[in-house]
Amino acid sequence: MPHQRFQSSDIKPRYPKGKISVFGINSVYPRIPWVTAWWSAAFPGFGHMFIGKYLHGFILIIWEIVVNGKSSLNMGIALSFLGRFDEAKAHLNQDWALLYIAVYVYSIWDSYRCAVEIKKSHMLSEVEDAPIPPSDVSFFDVVILEKKNPWVGMAWSALSPGLGQLYGGSTIVGTFVLAWWIFVCYKANAVRALLYSFIGDFSSVAAIVDWQWFLFLPSMYVFAIYQAYAAVNESNTLYDIEQIRYLRVRAENLGHTNTIESNTVHIIATFDHSPFVEMLLHDLEKLGVPSRNIVALPMENLDAKIHMIDSIHRVDGRSVLDGAMMGGSIFAVLGAIYGFVWQWGPIIWGLIGLVGGFLLGLIIEFAVSKKKIKGSSSRKSEVMVEVSCDASLQKQLISFLEIRKANGYVIMPH
Repeated sequence: MPHQRFQSSDIKPRYPKGKISVFGINSVYPRIPWVTAWWSAAFPGFGHMFIGKYLHGFILIIWEIVVNGKSSLNMGIALSFLGRFDEAKAHLNQDWALLYIAVYVYSIWDSYRCAVEIKKSHMLSEVEDAPIPPSDVSFFDVVILEKKNPWVGMAWSALSPGLGQLYGGSTIVGTFVLAWWIFVCYKANAVRALLYSFIGDFSSVAAIVDWQWFLFLPSMYVFAIYQAYAAVNESNTLYDIEQIRYLRVRAENLGHTNTIESNTVHIIATFDHSPFVEMLLHDLEKLGVPSRNIVALPMENLDAKIHMIDSIHRVDGRSVLDGAMMGGSIFAVLGAIYGFVWQWGPIIWGLIGLVGGFLLGLIIEFAVSKKKIKGSSSRKSEVMVEVSCDASLQKQLISFLEIRKANGYVIMPH
């Protein structure tokens, strides 16, 4: 029996939810506007990248590196925090610094505004039930919506910013992040400073590091880790949205029967959202089960709790890691600044600031949250498959459920 096909993306929506291409995966995933504005304040361009406006983000990041560098702004900030105000004034190039102000404020304002508009677009795309293509095949690449683990993305970006973005399927973003991380590390002499820090030669660290370039690194590092985490969660959500729509379209196009004959077995199974659901549908139709006797529908989520840890199986859309990573970026910068005059140097104190700020931000999120927060998201079934077939096919059907990773099944009594 040939597999019956249903097009998940046979119309062009007015308000699309997402797009996948050789350049990567993007979507109108709603972001909290003030969190977006914060990332723009930490580093112009980061807020725009956070909400998926990558071209704007790339332009503003390049502008930040050039104008900040020409004005010696990072050096002026570091010396000011150390109380060396005359030196800070002497290092600052006022001509370039005056050019900095307008674009810096614009970056914060525009990222906030765009986050608000993207949330509106997301709401309209939900009303429209806009389709999403599940894959894109070109001469250069094969891009597929698939479930990935956000913590793996974070781990790769922690090893080298950019790798987490590549893992998440964002080719252009990952390439850009990896390139400017390598470039800034080279200009700051950060790799050699890292080596000296871990062998305990702290006096050499402060001597070789370029302050102006080094102070770009804490914000870059923390943002790259968190953006990789958020981007993988986005991709996982897009996968769920695409499969939910496919299953609903499939159910609408099939005339399901409620008549159960005496020689018919009735089985209900549950699955997580994954390619195995659609593989099972194909397996059952090849087995000879009529399409109208196979009901596959997404289950509604009733758990509204905020989770500290999103997983491959559950995504909140709102994580307490927002505040934790913001705190980490602030204290990593402060640790790096004061590390130039403290015993252990900017690398060690930057890492201490990162961990301490992360924990402080996490505590604040717990304190101000109005909802009960669970430590981690629980594994839940999100697709129900109901099959009515001849009793002689029962053993094979159960075998298919096992192969296709069903969470569990029940044989309904007559």
